[in-house]
Amino acid sequence: MIRINLLPVREWKKRESVRKQISIFILSLALLLVGLLAIGSTIQGKVMMQRQELKELRAEKKKLAYVNKKIKAVKQKTKEVENKFSSIEKLQQGRTFAVQALDEIVTSLPLNRLWLTSLKLSGGRMELSGIALDNHTVALFMRRLDASAICSNVKLKSSRLKAIQGHNLMQFDLSLKISLQKKNKTGEKNKKSKAKS
Repeated sequence: MIRINLLPVREWKKRESVRKQISIFILSLALLLVGLLAIGSTIQGKVMMQRQELKELRAEKKKLAYVNKKIKAVKQKTKEVENKFSSIEKLQQGRTFAVQALDEIVTSLPLNRLWLTSLKLSGGRMELSGIALDNHTVALFMRRLDASAICSNVKLKSSRLKAIQGHNLMQFDLSLKISLQKKNKTGEKNKKSKAKS
């Protein structure tokens, strides 16, 4: 059978161009959908990887939290031990404080010229009373104490003449500060120079 096209050529071309445009639109839409699906699946894959990595990081964080807890406990125990050691050191220094103070006083005494009658140590202050042959001996004793490594702020509270067994002797009272911390180097240099003279 023979077909005869009775439609004009223009209409036929119009329909053909409309069909082409529709097919191009449908093809573009299909390509766009395929592209979006490809991008969506790529993003979905990345999201899945990130979730997996996040899960692994959380698991590792739990492990590290346990380790951090242990480290904190060890640090706390170390701090407690250090505090105990420092307390022991302070107690040890307190035990030797009186001995060192007395040693320093005895070392500073001018032999056979000055005698102590009383000594009182409370805290970092020391009160001394004694008898000396003369004022010069008391001044020498005070200079030696002041040049000492642990004595400072030596003050003469009183000095008076007293007759003992027919001799006129000087009765004196001193106060001074005792500290186990060493004086500065100038104080030590003064002590060395006085010891030489």
